[in-house]
Amino acid sequence: PGEIPVLLVAHLDTVHPEPPEIICYSKDGRYMMSPQGIGGDDRAGVYMILQILRQVNCHVLFCEDEECGGRGASAFTKSGILPDINYIVELDRKGENDAVYYGCDNRAFREYVAEFGFREAFGSFSDISILAPYLKTAAVNLSTGYYNAHRNHELIDTQVMATNTERVIEMVM
Repeated sequence: PGEIPVLLVAHLDTVHPEPPEIICYSKDGRYMMSPQGIGGDDRAGVYMILQILRQVNCHVLFCEDEECGGRGASAFTKSGILPDINYIVELDRKGENDAVYYGCDNRAFREYVAEFGFREAFGSFSDISILAPYLKTAAVNLSTGYYNAHRNHELIDTQVMATNTERVIEMVM
């Protein structure tokens, strides 16, 4: 539980069967990858939430089995837990400036998210497509800076990750 009425969400699972043994960085340190797959989907989101919690005390939900159809998010809906929140921010989107909504008809919320430089995009599935209807609140899935999801040549842009961490901190304060 947090003091700020926002729920931050990420998932702990990746599609890669083993943790990376080797992590490679670009010469300037901006990009990370691994021959075994870096698992940016969703290690980047988990990392960002841990950084956000250093400055703000939001509610947090780390789900399991998002890559298997959102089983962790579904289990949460059966828990009976109903945090007092105004909106949900999931950090589980590829790219740099994407904001993905799943059935969210709250125009004011979309405009608010856009004020932080995010642009509406479309996605296939994430945990908030299960969580938002259960919690009856607006939700957005934001970019975390990973690219080439679910592939061994997936990479994380650490600059995008840091920038979007700061954007979310501003958003929730």
